[in-house]
Amino acid sequence: MPYNVIFAATDFLNNDSGGFKSILKLIGLIILCALIIAASYFTTKFIGKKQIGGKNSNFKSIDVFRVTPNKFLQIVKIGERYFCIAVTKEQISLICEMKKEDIKYFPPEVSEKKFKDIITDMVNKKNKEENTEISDSDKEKE
Repeated sequence: MPYNVIFAATDFLNNDSGGFKSILKLIGLIILCALIIAASYFTTKFIGKKQIGGKNSNFKSIDVFRVTPNKFLQIVKIGERYFCIAVTKEQISLICEMKKEDIKYFPPEVSEKKFKDIITDMVNKKNKEENTEISDSDKEKE
């Protein structure tokens, strides 16, 4: 069955022997592909913001511990208070309220850097490492 679909698509693309029509079809397919990629990018970005809760949320997950495949213990921060909750498929139960001093590990804050800035920092770091390697090898030659 999949072979029929592939052959139908190639027949459609190769049906016209004229070069101009083939170029137009190719441009149309490229535009369609770009639209699909753009739509998936913005959809992912939108869903990601909804799941995280945005910057102005009072809720923050601090840590999660899996007890069984469908049961978790979770430490959450709500406002300025911390709670340990049990999460199952059917319900969520409050275990206890915690003090900040009782919590040993806090996840690092997510940076608001743009992708371009992260790549630039990585390239600069790599260039710096290469320069130190070159200077070390020059010292060895002397």
